Amino acid sequence: MDLSVAIGSGALFGLLGCVAPAALFERALRGSAGVSLAAGMAAVLVSFLTLAVVLLVVYLVTSRHFLEFGVAMVASFLLFWSIEAARALRAANGRS
Repeated sequence: MDLSVAIGSGALFGLLGCVAPAALFERALRGSAGVSLAAGMAAVLVSFLTLAVVLLVVYLVTSRHFLEFGVAMVASFLLFWSIEAARALRAANGRS
C-alpha cells in the first residue's frame, strides 16, 4: 500500500466508523422519539466493530504503512466528533 493511499483510505474508513452514531446523534439533535440509551450503546458497538474489523483486515492484508493508516483513521474519527461536539454545544446553548 502506498503512503498516500494508506492515509486517504484511513481517513475514509475513520469517517465510515462514524456513520452509525452520527445518524443517532442527528436524530437526537432534532428531538426525535427513537433515541434511547440502548440505541446509543448499539451505535457505539457498531462503530467499534467496524473500526476494529477494518484495522484487522488492513493488518492481515498488508503491514506496510499500517501505522499511518491507523493514525489517519483515528484522526478523522476524532475530527468528525470534535465538529459534532461543537454543534451539540451550540444546540445546548440555544443557538442553531
